[in-house]
Amino acid sequence: MASRLFALSASLALLSLLIPSAYGKTASFHVEQGSNNIYFAVNIKYDGVITAVALKQTNPPYSRENGWLPFTHNFGTVWRFDPKDPTMPPFSIQITDSQNNKFVAKNVIPPNWKPNNVYTANLVRA
Repeated sequence: MASRLFALSASLALLSLLIPSAYGKTASFHVEQGSNNIYFAVNIKYDGVITAVALKQTNPPYSRENGWLPFTHNFGTVWRFDPKDPTMPPFSIQITDSQNNKFVAKNVIPPNWKPNNVYTANLVRA
């Protein structure tokens, strides 16, 4: 009995290391019509209240842009990003919720993204 309990505990500990710490949360990002490399808007479907959104380029074309760049809340669940310089995907998107928890959808927007497409990702705790 004790050995089975130990094996189960060890298995759960290993599993907790392998599963992202966002507790299975997902988010969907509908890229809005009119989005391009100098204007980017997404309608975010997320099970919770979003208080902030930020974008990170995987390969930023400008060295000063190596961190998270904030979105502006447009309306409803639509958030927009108006960069100073053209962007270069893929993009990771960070969501901050009403409890100030931060979750990241890593490389959710692919290099060949298109307006009116929906991209879905599992979230990991930032």
